[in-house]
Amino acid sequence: MALPQLSSKKRVVILGAGSAGVSTAMALKNASSSVPGIEVTLVDQKNYHTALPLVYQVVTGSVAPGHISFPVRKLLGKQNKAEAVHFRQARVQAVDVEKRIVITDNGELEWDFLVLAMGSIANFFGMTDVEQVALPFRSLKDSVNLHNRILDNYEAAMLERDEERQRELLSFVVVGGGPTGVELAAHIQEFISKVLVKEYPSLTHLARVILVEAQDTILSGMKVKTRELARARLQSRRVELMLKTRIAKAWPGGVQTTDGKTIPTRTLIWCSGIKPAPVVQALPLTKAKDGRIIVNDYLQVPESPRIYAIGDCAYLEKNGLGPYPPTFQVAFRQGPTCAKNILNAMNGKPQRPYRYKFLGQIFYVDRNAAVAELLGRVFDGCAAGMIRRVLFLAMLISYGGLRTGLKSKLSAAIDWLFAYFYNRNTAHLE
Repeated sequence: MALPQLSSKKRVVILGAGSAGVSTAMALKNASSSVPGIEVTLVDQKNYHTALPLVYQVVTGSVAPGHISFPVRKLLGKQNKAEAVHFRQARVQAVDVEKRIVITDNGELEWDFLVLAMGSIANFFGMTDVEQVALPFRSLKDSVNLHNRILDNYEAAMLERDEERQRELLSFVVVGGGPTGVELAAHIQEFISKVLVKEYPSLTHLARVILVEAQDTILSGMKVKTRELARARLQSRRVELMLKTRIAKAWPGGVQTTDGKTIPTRTLIWCSGIKPAPVVQALPLTKAKDGRIIVNDYLQVPESPRIYAIGDCAYLEKNGLGPYPPTFQVAFRQGPTCAKNILNAMNGKPQRPYRYKFLGQIFYVDRNAAVAELLGRVFDGCAAGMIRRVLFLAMLISYGGLRTGLKSKLSAAIDWLFAYFYNRNTAHLE
């Protein structure tokens, strides 16, 4: 398919300052000197970027929210007319594919190349009652809300005289047995059993963490041994597992499963299913059954080759083995490939296929323990926990470049060090 003539400015617009969008923008910035006339605009409704793998630490009071969020302008460097990459804080309202225009609440943007990296939102599968009461867990704001909900429930339980209502306040139901749900349930359990027990000792025996999963196993995409170790570790730490269980309806004081069982709770946390943002859903592009935009090996939309889709909103098959999962690792690594392909297109060079070899994943289960599936090996315990901690610290310090947000990174590392000794923040976050 012949591509339309480029304008002299070679305008690239990136929608979304999440992991995929930021990694694309930074790769384009680093290579912009080799492409004269390139003009890149990164658009997001928030002016900060969050290191998402660390949001669990906010829930448990281990790390301050401000220490894992970085101003986008600082990530991109100096913002002046001479710079190739600029940031615009705006809410995307629509994309006109034919006219090559992005419509925002802060004006319109014309583009020669468009990168869709708008992430995803929680999918409640049409259950409006569940959507009204459940807490999603997709962002830094969500982690702050959950931290506050846990503490508010404990305070309310201290004033409550009815034990059944206390149990309702102190039952925390996490829906979704994937990596997010498993790690979140483990973090909450540790928070209430190791930290809040000191401040609310009379309520300890009433607290419950329940992990609900529709399939017959947690971590369904991992090896059998990984699943079994994670299940054993969670149960040994008193996380209740309800497998082959689906939520049928919910109300402010509880949920009911499809088999008729009722779980009294004031805190339903939704980690089960995602879908693209409404703007992406409205685009006239070919999509998979789950709503993600189908792209080719080069991360291009086949019918519109000047549009690239990456991260959670993109659907890319991996050698006939199903699509790449919508994870941080995949999104962050798609950015440089996307940037390289845009530059190749500008220079008339061939596109480069995206290839990502899964090296493994480590799942948190307790302060000193984790379950790891790395380089084909599966193991757990203190060794896995230590590797996880080292990898996370390395990721945090190197995130966005060594000098970017160095003060915040060091502060987060110090927070995490003190948190190891259960010195957590149990104040309500504003």
